[in-house]
Amino acid sequence: MSASSSTKTIAKILTLYLGTSIVLLCWVFYFLHKKETRNIFLTQVATLREVSTEINEILKKHKFEVQSALPEILKNHADMSFGIFERDGEVLYSSLLANPDKKQFNEGIYDVGNKVIMDPEGFPHRNKRVKYRIFIQDDKVDSEIMLNNIKLGAYFVAILLLMGAVAFVLVKLFLKPINAHIQQLDTFIKDATHEINTPLSIILMSIETLKTHNLEQEDKKKIARIKLASLQLGQVYQALVASNFPHSIEQTRNILELDSLLNERLEFFAPFFSQKKLQIQSDIKPTQLRASREKIITLFDNLLNNAIKYTKKSGLISLKLESGLFEITNTSAGLGVVDTERIFERYERFNRESGGFGIGLSLVKQICDEYKIAINAQELIAQNSEIMVRFSLRWGNER
Repeated sequence: MSASSSTKTIAKILTLYLGTSIVLLCWVFYFLHKKETRNIFLTQVATLREVSTEINEILKKHKFEVQSALPEILKNHADMSFGIFERDGEVLYSSLLANPDKKQFNEGIYDVGNKVIMDPEGFPHRNKRVKYRIFIQDDKVDSEIMLNNIKLGAYFVAILLLMGAVAFVLVKLFLKPINAHIQQLDTFIKDATHEINTPLSIILMSIETLKTHNLEQEDKKKIARIKLASLQLGQVYQALVASNFPHSIEQTRNILELDSLLNERLEFFAPFFSQKKLQIQSDIKPTQLRASREKIITLFDNLLNNAIKYTKKSGLISLKLESGLFEITNTSAGLGVVDTERIFERYERFNRESGGFGIGLSLVKQICDEYKIAINAQELIAQNSEIMVRFSLRWGNER
């Protein structure tokens, strides 16, 4: 798992975890908001109900003579604006900003500017034992509700950040041993790459200079197999170098004749085709691309090597090259369904029996991304019901 894939994994886990957490928190905080808003309103109602009860007690003491009771009421509640009404709505006294109309009177609550006017005895249900209805004016609780919403929002964000931090730490701890093993693998590959170079060069040079005309036919076959194995090892080495030491590859972009370059690589891989008795069908048209020669060779080599590796014996590999398009298709070696979504990930392989480190197609994808070449893999079913795997590369004509 590379640093980028590790980051993607952490992001996916956190997205799922935080996504579900946000939904749950939104549901919880919504009901908290509703409850707190109602509590603020009911607290105001309870406060005004106490005032209403005191006014009713004074009225009762004065045998419900409003004019007689008013001096004492105004003395005790000089800072309050209120109105005393008959139950049919007739005004007996009012210092309200505006008296209620019929609808407001029946509902028992209404707004005037930044003030709320209500009959507190009407909440949560109307008290029918009182003789008069008393409407009391007070400030709206909107600012208090807004302050409460801000407080709930702050709690929401704080809890979410805490949950995110805890989740991030847990995911990092969970992935730590996996990343450690992968780091060991990367270190091993880099070290092995350095160590392979010299003996591989000696082997290839020795084989090239070896005189075989005096050898027996059986010995010649053995030498041919050694050479083929050395070439395969050379391919692995080149892939490792390109993957782990990209700065060592020529970066200069030149106009390349892709058709000539592809034919050159097909000639190089001819011994590998012969070894598995593979049929090669090619439709190669003159095509140009501005790119690094070494990188395009790496791209072709890894796609061809992948096709050889996963094509059954005596199978078919077909190639098509034209302006803006390169396709390579091979008959599957019966490996089951290919995960075309993950196939370009580093260390991902079709199967473990075919060997390799699983970096070839990852390297191909890196090169395609660098040159803005769209690449995709798909499984096809041929007319004879044979499963085939196709890699398609497409790019713009202006290169």
